[in-house]
Amino acid sequence: MEQRYLCFSVFGKMLKQSLASVDQALLRKAVVAGLQNQDGRARGEISSIYQQLSYEQIKPLLPAIHQAIVEPAPSGEMFADTIRLAGLDILAKHHIEEGISACVKYTLDQNQWWSEGRTPEIMEILLTYGTHAKVAIPELTKVANFFEKDEKDFPQELMAMKAKCVRDTIAAIEASTDTPELIRLK
Repeated sequence: MEQRYLCFSVFGKMLKQSLASVDQALLRKAVVAGLQNQDGRARGEISSIYQQLSYEQIKPLLPAIHQAIVEPAPSGEMFADTIRLAGLDILAKHHIEEGISACVKYTLDQNQWWSEGRTPEIMEILLTYGTHAKVAIPELTKVANFFEKDEKDFPQELMAMKAKCVRDTIAAIEASTDTPELIRLK
């Protein structure tokens, strides 16, 4: 709970506007620790600084950012989308290869609440990988089929919307000619 409060205070208020006078080593430690917080909303506060960091500043944080996407916080799941979407966005911005599989994983294991609105956001991020996203087409096909036929306790019309979005993304990936240079985390 103390760390949660600190995430809200430090990242949500103090550092939201400027990182100019912040010790970078301490900032890295705080971000890595905060991204492991058990509360999804507390983790989400950390994303407020992502866009302020240059590639060189964010590079050592990328493994922790990736982990916060693929291993969601066990609590506060309704708010966990903030940090997961911001992380996917940062991985895509820097063309981090592991972002492709993270997009697919998150599409499938996202919280159902508002997933019909979140799925297009994830698919838009995935499209930035261009031709590289073709490796994800078999899994995306499974995700679309799951949304269409097997998702439990979710309105049928919203399931259909998500399935269509994923299928439209598959078609866009297949038609893509953009091939950005990718960077691996490891």
